[in-house]
Amino acid sequence: MLKILFLGKNCKDYCKRYGNKRPKLEFTCDNSSCDCQVLHKHGCFWRIAVTKRRQSKLPIYRWRCPVCGQTISVLPDFLVPWGHFVTPVREAALKRRQLGQSFKKIATGVACAAVGGIHPKTVKRWWIRYLSKAGDTALWVAAELIRSGIDEDLLRSHFRGVNPSPLDTVRWLFSLAQRYLHILGLNPSPLRGCFSFLNTMLPAPLWL
Repeated sequence: MLKILFLGKNCKDYCKRYGNKRPKLEFTCDNSSCDCQVLHKHGCFWRIAVTKRRQSKLPIYRWRCPVCGQTISVLPDFLVPWGHFVTPVREAALKRRQLGQSFKKIATGVACAAVGGIHPKTVKRWWIRYLSKAGDTALWVAAELIRSGIDEDLLRSHFRGVNPSPLDTVRWLFSLAQRYLHILGLNPSPLRGCFSFLNTMLPAPLWL
């Protein structure tokens, strides 16, 4: 099992905090037969995290249930399970695509040669994945806004005409995310974006 938590604002901050020691976190097993057993420390594995200009090797810490053997690994919020590039880099690429830039131009703009660059097909894959998740993620954020007391018709801000495009849905998600983070009192910097914050709250299937 994976969890995403805020453990530092970037790779450098994470390494400074947890390069040689694990975060002080405690988890209990969610297996009903384990009676909320406290998980034990269970070593770490290493992940390569790639920013625009450098690569870092980061320890990812694990916890294990001594009864059933279930493990939890905790990722810092700037990482996701399926990619080496940090979330702010992927978010920057997707924002550029929203503005109509080509995949080739995006690839040359978000990763430099020092980290090996990035292939336009990789950016295209990010975009396709984003389009496939945007609708369900937007509905989750809309539900959270309603629970927070927003009583307006949030769908009205999305459905422009009878056949909204996937790009309309992406823009809707971004506008909802901005409102949601504002309600939470968060004001992400342009360098971190909003995906990292959202991933700490979203269900795993909706991680961006």
